[in-house]
Amino acid sequence: MKNLIKNIYKNLIKFIFLKINGKILLPNKKVKNLKVSEINFINGVNLKKYKYKLYEIVNGKIFTNYVENVSIISDNFLIKNASFQQINGFLKNSENEVLKSGISKFLKKVNGNVAVLTQGASGHHNYAHWMLDIIPKIKLISNLYALNKIDYFYFTRLNSFQKQTLKLLGVESHKFIDSNYKRYLMVDKLIAVSHPYYFNKSFFNSQSKIPTWIIRYLRKEFLKKVNNPKKKIKKIFIDRSDSKNTHCKLINNEEIKKFLIKKSYKCIKLSELTFSEQVSVFKNCSKVIAPHGAGLTNIVFCAKDTKIVEIIPKDNSNKLFKRISRINNLNYKSIYLNKIKDNLNGDIYLDLEILKKFI
Repeated sequence: MKNLIKNIYKNLIKFIFLKINGKILLPNKKVKNLKVSEINFINGVNLKKYKYKLYEIVNGKIFTNYVENVSIISDNFLIKNASFQQINGFLKNSENEVLKSGISKFLKKVNGNVAVLTQGASGHHNYAHWMLDIIPKIKLISNLYALNKIDYFYFTRLNSFQKQTLKLLGVESHKFIDSNYKRYLMVDKLIAVSHPYYFNKSFFNSQSKIPTWIIRYLRKEFLKKVNNPKKKIKKIFIDRSDSKNTHCKLINNEEIKKFLIKKSYKCIKLSELTFSEQVSVFKNCSKVIAPHGAGLTNIVFCAKDTKIVEIIPKDNSNKLFKRISRINNLNYKSIYLNKIKDNLNGDIYLDLEILKKFI
């Protein structure tokens, strides 16, 4: 009975909002108020093979469920290639949830030009997605549209490292609209771009083939703006024990740290460093050992021939950091370990004898 009442209520809400917002459809002809422009070059680099697009919609609408769905809408037509739908790590834009369920949110109006940066939970707080997904979106937009002409950016409430990167880019963080509190908007002009590297159906496959221009752009943009520290750290181990997630954590983290400290490694928690400090540390180090995780994105800033050792579960198919290492000409090696289930302190164990072979 309880489930029956719940389903009746859910269907009633869906019916009411369908009457209010109307049905969302895929277009069968050219969409009014929509302008699509190609982005073929960035900093003189030919990017035609990626088929990047910038979308401008007069009186455009944006909806997000704040999890894995983003819908870009003109009138009541979904602009599929500008929208985003991820289901269990796979891209399913043609299955965008609004086509089936509609939009059960009240439409709010925002005056001005609004650029869409959000892509669901993956981009909210994760350092890797922010650096590799969101920052390159800003670059793609700025290639055809002056950032000072944009009144607002639709994303989420910014945390400290996001504000720090935006300051270095000259983007005003107070212009951001929190997508968690404004799930469904109509704006005078909506601006969106293709995703920088989600070209394949699998998220892991897409990350493992991230375009070279993204890595080189990040290096060029941030390395020149960060000063060298007075004391340089040559050998570092990324202590992932501060991560909110248990995956890719070392069960014997303390044992590994004690061993590496004896080998003159500095154990660092990246959450305790500012963005500029992270760039500076990786810019000047010569050896990096770390479990797979967002913090390894900082090898973007490593100098040529820096030695990278990534500790990763065998069932993790993501080769992002191997790809970044290849682009940056780093000396990359990986330690693949069996995954341990149902351990609250982590999911991988690294035998010291194995680690000694990589030191």
